[in-house]
Amino acid sequence: MRFHRVTRIVGCAALLGLSGNAVRAAADELASASWREDFHAQPPGWEIRRKPGVKVADFRVEPATNDHDGALLMTAVNASGMFAVHLGKVDLHRTPILRWRWRAITLPTGGDGRVRERDDQAIGIYVSTGGPLTQKSIAYRWETDTPVGTEGETSYAAGIVKAKWIAVRNASDVGSFFVEERNVAHDFQRAFGFVPDDVSIAVASNSQYTGTTAVAELDWVELVPVPVDAPEQP
Repeated sequence: MRFHRVTRIVGCAALLGLSGNAVRAAADELASASWREDFHAQPPGWEIRRKPGVKVADFRVEPATNDHDGALLMTAVNASGMFAVHLGKVDLHRTPILRWRWRAITLPTGGDGRVRERDDQAIGIYVSTGGPLTQKSIAYRWETDTPVGTEGETSYAAGIVKAKWIAVRNASDVGSFFVEERNVAHDFQRAFGFVPDDVSIAVASNSQYTGTTAVAELDWVELVPVPVDAPEQP
């Protein structure tokens, strides 16, 4: 996939009449701006974050199987947690496309993002910006009962953390791997009116509200440039 994306960039630059060296430089610059995490081993810089007073979910890298080359396995048994990393060198203006491959194995029974008391998800991908006193996040979540395409807003830590969430999958898709793609810069602009210059990515698993069990896997996650043949965002 990445090879084809860079090839389109090279072709576009060539049509603009750039020299061979300039074309290669443009493609190399965009490729170097990309970021990707393959969970083949314990990834450096990632840390587990927990909610005070709540049992923490388990995050561990599992070995390769027929379904993946190694993946991040998360298990929450009446628990909650995040596995997060700060992306110091990522620029969402240059690499706004978030892509990832995930699978929900066990969904928290009765989980529904629309209901505060049942706001559990087996897995969610959070892109966040801000400091200790104010934080804004876009969350792409695998829900249980919430209809796909539903969007909502929530807050945590007495309003310090504000999240715009989107139900990408639900119980109808459980058990299979899917590759997702979102323009997270566009979603940030739409939700909060700006594109952040500094972001973190976190993987969350929650089951503490429903008191049930959640199990999911994340194969890989990446941020890449917009393909040159992609339609313009409204």
